[in-house]
Amino acid sequence: MKKQNISVFDFDGCFYKTPTLDIPKLEDAIDVAMFILFNDKIKNAKNADEVLSKLDIKFATLDKNSITPNLHNENSNKLGPTENFFGKDNLKFSEYIANIEKNGNKTNVVLARTLAKMMEPNGAGNHRVSGMLNLGLGITQKDIEDYYKKYATIEYKTIQRNIHLEHIIAEAKLNGEKLFVYTDNSKNNVISGMKSLGYNPKDFEMIIDMFDCNGGQTKKMQSGIDAFKTIIKKYCQDNDFEYDLKNLKFYDDNKKICENMSVNGVKSFHVSVDDIQSVSNSIDVAMLNNIKDR
Repeated sequence: MKKQNISVFDFDGCFYKTPTLDIPKLEDAIDVAMFILFNDKIKNAKNADEVLSKLDIKFATLDKNSITPNLHNENSNKLGPTENFFGKDNLKFSEYIANIEKNGNKTNVVLARTLAKMMEPNGAGNHRVSGMLNLGLGITQKDIEDYYKKYATIEYKTIQRNIHLEHIIAEAKLNGEKLFVYTDNSKNNVISGMKSLGYNPKDFEMIIDMFDCNGGQTKKMQSGIDAFKTIIKKYCQDNDFEYDLKNLKFYDDNKKICENMSVNGVKSFHVSVDDIQSVSNSIDVAMLNNIKDR
């Protein structure tokens, strides 16, 4: 088998410069997508009263000052209001849900963010949408994926290329490397963003999203990284390439994720708007593997 160098890139915050107004738009779309799923399920759920009662208890003790109409705008370098959106109404979460048709769009967006804060992700480090699995409404990973892709696909309008990553991608293509995208977002949004930036998705062998990784495991979870490695291994086998992590390079704007990948034997690089730096982890990989094998 022949060796093949592979470069894998995160998309959001990596392909483009941050801060940008498109990030809060994306975060809003994700929360609203899950809120729509929640409302569709709660309408016909036999245990609706029980589920809403549990959420009412959480809502009563929730720090509502942190939930504003512009909760995610810190990601766009634009501060939102800090006042308590819910005011002194003293309504229960279930009462807001009962008036869903009358609330108005802004209120429902805030309620979507509120639900996201009250959910418990399905595993440490997993995406907040995985908390939908723990609401007791029989929601499946397929439900989450379907609603995410239907309602949380956005059109990126304000993003601009990260020139440092642009050079890395161009050099990798010139050197005959195989290019992949590995995102905790969705394929739909990556393709949308690439279109806005002027990249051709066909230049990339595969766009691997979190739904490809055990149905929704992120890069912050070992199970997600393991699933990603399995996908890369199968690609190599299918194309008669030697599978060797030493021939793989990984780029992400999240340094913690880069460190996790490094521990897993993947040469990693932290991407920022200023530069791209190699990331190493102090944990000896061989020693870690020995511990896992015990």
